[in-house]
Amino acid sequence: MQKLVVGIIAAAVLVPMARTALAQSKTVSSEIKTETGTIEAVEAQTRTVTIKKSDGTYATIVAGPDISRFAEVKVGQKVNVRYYENVIVRVKQPGEPDIPELLEMKGLIRQTEARKDLSSIGITTVWFLTGRDTAGQDPRRSLAVWGHGRVLADTVRIVRLTRPEVMLTWLPLQVAGENHGDHQAASVVATEAFDAAGDASQFPEQLAAPVKQFESEYDGLEVWQPKKLYFMSDATDTAFMTGRGPSYPVTERTSKGVPYWQVAYQQLTAHVTQYRAQLEQLAALTPAQREQAILNTPGALTNPLRFIRGKSVIGGAVDGDIFTGLSTGPVHAATAVPPAATPDPLLTLGGPWAYYRQFWRAHGLSDLASIAIQAIGPVNGQEAVRIPLQIANAGTAPLTVTLKATLPAGWQGETPTTVTVPAGTSVEVASKVTAEKGTPNGTVTFTYEASAPGQNAVSLSVPVVFERGEGGLPQ
Repeated sequence: MQKLVVGIIAAAVLVPMARTALAQSKTVSSEIKTETGTIEAVEAQTRTVTIKKSDGTYATIVAGPDISRFAEVKVGQKVNVRYYENVIVRVKQPGEPDIPELLEMKGLIRQTEARKDLSSIGITTVWFLTGRDTAGQDPRRSLAVWGHGRVLADTVRIVRLTRPEVMLTWLPLQVAGENHGDHQAASVVATEAFDAAGDASQFPEQLAAPVKQFESEYDGLEVWQPKKLYFMSDATDTAFMTGRGPSYPVTERTSKGVPYWQVAYQQLTAHVTQYRAQLEQLAALTPAQREQAILNTPGALTNPLRFIRGKSVIGGAVDGDIFTGLSTGPVHAATAVPPAATPDPLLTLGGPWAYYRQFWRAHGLSDLASIAIQAIGPVNGQEAVRIPLQIANAGTAPLTVTLKATLPAGWQGETPTTVTVPAGTSVEVASKVTAEKGTPNGTVTFTYEASAPGQNAVSLSVPVVFERGEGGLPQ
């Protein structure tokens, strides 16, 4: 959908615009204004003059071509100026970044839609964190944009305030699907909050009670340890989650006899700004047609809905119901000691994958570490695909490693052939691959082999989902 961008320009005359721009722009002018003031600045190239008005405020004015004596205008001169303000409204071009004001409005609209969505299933108390939307597939970038520490502190405060028995969040793993970096970053923060909320050494200012009047810096909360943590995923195919937690067919019915897929559809109707076209198509169908479309259209509603049980401080069966085994009152989890780090193999995926290996170990998520590498993407061919490769050297002397890349038909790329790794550390390099014109959509596999003197060669296969077009998120 094309969106409008609004800007305000003070001008002595309308600045000429290109014909193509005029065709998609509209200018609304105000009445002529007369001001007396002192010239504070002159920009000759753009014919822009800044004037300090008699009331102490400033006006920036663009002198039109009919102002023939512009060269005589000097800083410090007192002048009388007649001008009008233009509001130029133009159509936002595809791919053009949103202006900050529009981003703020979008955020407020999305919050309203989310509240309407949740209220349809009886949830009326909702908190929103301060992180803003970050388009990309790397959770580390989202965490950087959000302000990782501030958002984590806010999440821990909400957990201590609301005292949940169970926490549900996204899956901290790269998957082939929407693979939104914000979804992954939310899972990182939620997992950290699960562990931190019950630890009195974490964010102690939230636990301290005020001792003076108007001492609002302290919250006076108490530690709280949630009992279970579950992960869900926006992966296109969630079969890899089978057996790692409970699953729920969306064709089953609620206690009121309503199919869960229908509840999900009703929730979706709140999100008009993102799914208007899909909602209009679904609304035009008969109930039977709508059910088939929701259950059988690829990428629509995952059936069954699968979860991975990330953590449980009360034990229980891994695939047991999410609310099984809960008891009233607080529990105190023993402080987990992360297992000792094992040396990385000669060749592994770097980037977010390397981060997640450290994250899983630090938070005791050993089950996630056993999941095979999921496909990268989808990628759309608009830019080169960056495959981060981590090369490790567990030895005591520098190591020279030879890399070999085997690319599928229809792809070309650049990969370093020789890498020197200092002793006891690792180096990350990038293989940049590009789809040739006419390369068909589908999942392809890139294979890399690393070899070094005195070591066995290590091979790494990386699947990539390719869907040519303008959709999808940038890496």
